[in-house]
Amino acid sequence: MSEFFRQLIVQLSALWQKLSFQQKLITSSLIGFTLLGLVGLLVFAHSTGGGGGGGRGGGSGGMRILYSDLDLQEASQITQELQKNNYKYRLENNGRDILVQPKQLYEIRMALAREGLPRKSGIGYELFDKSSLGMTDYVQKLNARRALEGELQRTIEGLDEVKTARVHIVIPEHTIFLDQQKDAKASVVLRCIPGRSLSKDQIKGITHLVSSSVEGLKPQYISIVDIDGKLLSSPFAGDELAMSSSTNMELRQNVERALENKTSQMLSTVFGHAKSQVKVSAELDFDKVEKTVETFDPESRVIRSEERSEENTKNAPDGDHQRERSTTNYEIDRTVQRVVQEVGTIKRLTVSVVVDGRYEIGSDGRSRVFMERSPDEMQKIEDLVKNAVGYDLARGDQIVVASLQFDNELLDQERQRMLDEEGKENRMLIIKIALAVLVGIVFLLLIRSIAKIVTEAMNPPVPVLEELGLEIVEDEDPSEEEARAKMLLEKVEVMANMSPVNTASIIRQWLSSDSGQPVKQKKK
Repeated sequence: MSEFFRQLIVQLSALWQKLSFQQKLITSSLIGFTLLGLVGLLVFAHSTGGGGGGGRGGGSGGMRILYSDLDLQEASQITQELQKNNYKYRLENNGRDILVQPKQLYEIRMALAREGLPRKSGIGYELFDKSSLGMTDYVQKLNARRALEGELQRTIEGLDEVKTARVHIVIPEHTIFLDQQKDAKASVVLRCIPGRSLSKDQIKGITHLVSSSVEGLKPQYISIVDIDGKLLSSPFAGDELAMSSSTNMELRQNVERALENKTSQMLSTVFGHAKSQVKVSAELDFDKVEKTVETFDPESRVIRSEERSEENTKNAPDGDHQRERSTTNYEIDRTVQRVVQEVGTIKRLTVSVVVDGRYEIGSDGRSRVFMERSPDEMQKIEDLVKNAVGYDLARGDQIVVASLQFDNELLDQERQRMLDEEGKENRMLIIKIALAVLVGIVFLLLIRSIAKIVTEAMNPPVPVLEELGLEIVEDEDPSEEEARAKMLLEKVEVMANMSPVNTASIIRQWLSSDSGQPVKQKKK
């Protein structure tokens, strides 16, 4: 193998000596550009994970995240453990993200887990794993409250939307006087995952979770806020009247929103997006009415009771006589109904619908001319809206449908801007493709030039026959002697390829022939 490389170096050196100065310059430039491109690709590939960071291993690339978005105190504990075990790491995101080598990722996580890192948020009932005989009653109660807060914190953080949580509970001292007994209170601070939020049902669920976990804690004494200080729980939890008004308003908004969505979806299917607007105002009846209705049917009666009596008189002055008396009691058909009216029934609806008109191309061929919709079309739209919202004339509902021109100036500007950006992107794409093609052509020309240079260096030009003193024969018909010499040369070539050992004897036979004539070649 060493002999092969030695011969290769000798041949390349001989080839380099045969090149001219211009050829050497072109070849050196091409090789240099190729090496620079490869080095640039390697640097770019490794630069994605590079950069200086805190601690060790700041310049190594290709690191992976060990833990992200940590508290500074927790991050300091983890980095201290990494330094103790001589692990390479890098800090990012103001020290909240820790990156390590990919090969050591799971090893480091298991090593930190053995040390209890990262530590679980809050302290739960493991606080009582180690008991102290000298603990006072006050400290015992304080630890019990801390453990309860930690367990609630872990439970709330188990929700998919919650990232971190803090729970604070206030449990007053028990007293024998009921009028002086204070209620327990609690507050919860939540940090949600970016891009996600808690629904009202989830907030109610957290409220009842905390209320059910603490003895004597009522839901109205629980406050839930987010990390920005915004109150998430109901602010009217302690006022029944205000709570009822808030619930009624929320129910009204839900009814209006549902009717608007149903009507808007129908109109958007017919006219397209942003071509119609629907607004619904609903008046609801929140009065809870219970009434009893009793009706009688005089035409329908049945015998309820009947009484008959007979009286016979004999030897009376006026003679014997007999009297009979009967009493019949009838029952009239009666219907008794107990009616309970539901809360939140619709008393009246007011619906406003505005629809954009049609647009036609103007006389100049570019501008758009607004055209109002026909009365027949507007009547059809009104009928559709009536059926969608459940229109009731006896209830006093009102519906107004109008065709107006929408202000689409901003939309047209945005559309024109998007078209300009698309045209700009297309032009840039064409320029990039043209540059790529041009670079490819230049590269191919360089390769072709280098290949030509190498070919000329490896195959030097054949010397001119006149310089060798050979006679150039211009006649086209070869003589017998030339034909014989040509045939003999072909045989020599074939035999030389098949049996190189006999080549020398064939050449000697060819030289010993008595031709005595100079070799004639045909002019090309």
